[in-house]
Formats: sequence, C-alpha cells, structure tokens
Amino acid sequence: MKSLTKLISKSLFAITLMFATSFAANAGLINITHDINDLDGFKLGSIQVQIDDSLLNTGFLDTEFGDEITLININLSDLLSWGDVFTIFDFGAVIDSDNIYAGIEFFEFDADDVGFGPFTWSYYMTYDAFGFSFLEIFDLEGNEIFATEITLGAAQVVSAPSTIALFTLAMGALLIRRRRIA
Repeated sequence: MKSLTKLISKSLFAITLMFATSFAANAGLINITHDINDLDGFKLGSIQVQIDDSLLNTGFLDTEFGDEITLININLSDLLSWGDVFTIFDFGAVIDSDNIYAGIEFFEFDADDVGFGPFTWSYYMTYDAFGFSFLEIFDLEGNEIFATEITLGAAQVVSAPSTIALFTLAMGALLIRRRRIA
C-alpha cells in the first residue's frame, strides 16, 4: 500500500509539472528547424531559427525591418566545416508568421568558419523559397572551391518551453528509477 501511495504522489507531481510548464509555453519561444539539402537530396547540414510566439499571426517577419528572428544554429558538418564555429558577418531571414509550418521563406548567411590554417573556409548561402537558392564555399584567397544549389527540407516547428518540460520530466523519471534500483 505504501508503494502505491508513493506511485500516486509521484504521478501527481509529474502531471502538475507538465501542466505548469505547458501554461508557460503560451508565452514562449518557437524553434523552426530545416535540413539543408542539395538538389539530389543529399543533406548538407541544418538551420535552426527562433521567434517569439507573440509575433504569431502578424504577417511577414523580416530581420531587415527589425523583426526578431534569432539564428540558433547553422550546422554544415556534413560539408567541409570544422566543428561549425562560425564568425557570422551577415544573417537575414523572412518567415510568414501566419503560417510558421511553411518555415523559412528566405534567408541569407555569410560567414567564415574557425578552421585550422589553410582549412578555414568562407560560406555564402542564400535561400529563396520562390527563386534561386545556392551555397558557395571559398578558401582563404577567395577562390570558389564548392558551389551547389540548395533546398530546405520540411520545417520542424517546436515550442521551446515544451521541449524543456519534456526533458525535465524525462530526467525526473530517470532519477526516480535510479533511486528504486539503488
């Protein structure tokens, strides 16, 4: 009976934690992630941006007009990059906040990676959902060493607080299990 009482109290705690964090998700951040692919479907990397959900249904969000679209991560580890540590010179993006599940409609990225001597590359990437999209990589002398047309995979939209709540709940479950085994 004592173990049943413990189980019920832990379950209620987990449900309370889930509800408490889900209310916070109503005023949070939204992460939008895309795979970056070449025209043959080969994955070159990924891009992840973040917007505040208070900007939803306000029309087009554009960094050129001061709208807050934060670049969280750009990963090109499947392509020449050394650990994806970039010095970013220019980043711009456009997202239709009325349809965030369509994802990024335009972005431009200009950066150098932090490489090792001659293995430092410069990247220029532009994506236009309705036009020409490409990635170019240059060496230290400015010679183009790689160029390809790109597409973005389907948008994966996740509310950041919900992700944190699920992670916290999973960690709590692992802690409870560990205490039972010990």
